[in-house]
Amino acid sequence: MLRSRRLFVLFVATTLAPAIGLGWLGWRLVEQDRALEKQRAQERRDHAADLGAAALERALAEIDEMLATVPDSGRQGVSLVVFGPQGVLRHTGAALAFYPATSAAGEPSPSVFAAVEALEFQSPGPTGAIRALNELAQAKDPAVRGGALVRLARNYRKSGDIPRALGAFRELGTLADTRVNGLPAGLLALQGSALLFEALNKQEDLRSQASLLDADLRNGRWLLTRASYGFAKEQTRRWLGRAAADPDERDRLALAAAAEAAWKEWQAAIRPEPHTRGRRTVWAEDRSVLVLSRSSPDRLVVALVGPPFLQSLAELRSLRAAQHVDFALTDAEGRPVLGRPEGPVSRQSVRTASATRLPWTLHAISTTNGEGSGRSRLLLAAIALMAVLVLGGGYLVNRAISREITVARLQADFVAAVSHEFRTPLTTMRQLSELLVHDRVSTEDRRRQFYQVLLQESDRLHRLVDGLLNFGRMEAGEIQYRFEPLDPSILLREVVAEFRQEASKTGYAIELQESSGLPPVRADRESLARVFWNLLDNAVKYSPDCHTVWVELAGVGKGIRVHVRDRGLGIPAGEQKEIFRKFVRGAASRAAAIQGTGVGLAMARQIVEAHGGEISVESKPGEGSVFTVLLPCAEHTV
Repeated sequence: MLRSRRLFVLFVATTLAPAIGLGWLGWRLVEQDRALEKQRAQERRDHAADLGAAALERALAEIDEMLATVPDSGRQGVSLVVFGPQGVLRHTGAALAFYPATSAAGEPSPSVFAAVEALEFQSPGPTGAIRALNELAQAKDPAVRGGALVRLARNYRKSGDIPRALGAFRELGTLADTRVNGLPAGLLALQGSALLFEALNKQEDLRSQASLLDADLRNGRWLLTRASYGFAKEQTRRWLGRAAADPDERDRLALAAAAEAAWKEWQAAIRPEPHTRGRRTVWAEDRSVLVLSRSSPDRLVVALVGPPFLQSLAELRSLRAAQHVDFALTDAEGRPVLGRPEGPVSRQSVRTASATRLPWTLHAISTTNGEGSGRSRLLLAAIALMAVLVLGGGYLVNRAISREITVARLQADFVAAVSHEFRTPLTTMRQLSELLVHDRVSTEDRRRQFYQVLLQESDRLHRLVDGLLNFGRMEAGEIQYRFEPLDPSILLREVVAEFRQEASKTGYAIELQESSGLPPVRADRESLARVFWNLLDNAVKYSPDCHTVWVELAGVGKGIRVHVRDRGLGIPAGEQKEIFRKFVRGAASRAAAIQGTGVGLAMARQIVEAHGGEISVESKPGEGSVFTVLLPCAEHTV
């Protein structure tokens, strides 16, 4: 125990202490690497934030220049609208969902159709009105033609002539942007056809017309007011079975609402200053829209910048990939304009609107955690591997030393046991020899008895020495087996008969039970007999109370099985495998001071395995043990 404790202390001092020191050093290196990586990430964020602010300023400067020239094509996601006192004069770029005001110029006077409308409601029906409307539908003025076609389609529908009503709507659709009753002719044509199909319950044709109408509304084909757009859009949702607006439509609605707010503000000004510039954000449809404006008393030009433009900005996208950062923009009230500034503040670089003169606050957010790099992970893995190697090496060394100490202790026990085994018969032989030499034996019978004891002790010493020599040859691998086919019944009977003579002197009985017709085994007679003798000898030694040992020989599978059973001390479960190792003796044998060297079962295991068999034990403390030897028959021995 003292030696084991010293070994444990030595193990802790030589392995755990260096491993702990190595782990602490590695942790410090990783912490330093993480701090350095945080600093680098901060520098990347700051640099990316400055570059992002500069990119946004350049983009807004380009849009501001567009207010003066109003080019035919604008940047993606930017809508340019020119307003006059009466409404929209021109628009380019991204189309709006609706416009604040549209001009009604060019529409015919209601008196043109007064006489025709009177005929429509007179008896005997719309025939007279249809004739008059057909004449007006040939007029050169597109507005007059459009008004006539709308009324003509209505009268055809009243008269039940559906094909001609649809034909009138198709012809009306060719007039495109011509204003009829304040609405584009193309819009009226699609709406009228769809309503007609709905009344006729032609669902496939209805969905086709509704899809065309929805596509034109998405593309901003017509200049519509908020009310006209909302009514048409509600119709398409109902016909197509859609519940609400999608994100793209809400972007266009937000731009339109911002344009409407700018136009109303311009209209409300009593006398706008000439060449006034403005830049402000408008919150609409849960979106922030930037409005850049240039106004004069008779003209207002606005550029509307929404989330799609910011999302498509190429310079921000390239910075995201190059600097490993993401960008978010918030307005003056902290509402999100682009992305969301999520995550801890320690991972953000913020540029306020007052610092950049942008209409937004810019957030540059690291897309990596900034607390470690591939190098730190590699360093940590290397330190962990070194710690494992140190601990593993220490464990193996400790195990090897412990095993050597155990072997040394077992060898010492073996030497002591062998010495004791030799001392007893030698002492007996010396005492008897002295009596015989000095002629202190009183009778001849007594003399013969002493000679018999001397012979028995000599045989005992011979068996002991012979067993030790055989075990030494086995350990050195020098033993040579002489295999031959043997009848297991004859061999076991001979061993039992010979052992009975020895056991009967101490009052032990051996009962043998065997099966007939067993196959021969290929075995070395002397070695296998030694195995059975050893098992019988152990059964007698470890059965102090029950003086009967049972031996059973039977066939099993393609071999034979030998059971040697006793009702002795028994073997604990934790020792049942250990007792087959050399020099190992059970705790019960040491406690009961039973003589033995600890090599018998180890030698038996080697012999049985050399014969291609197995040896095992089943035992419970206090209930005895059953040793089993399994041997293959001769024809199955390799």
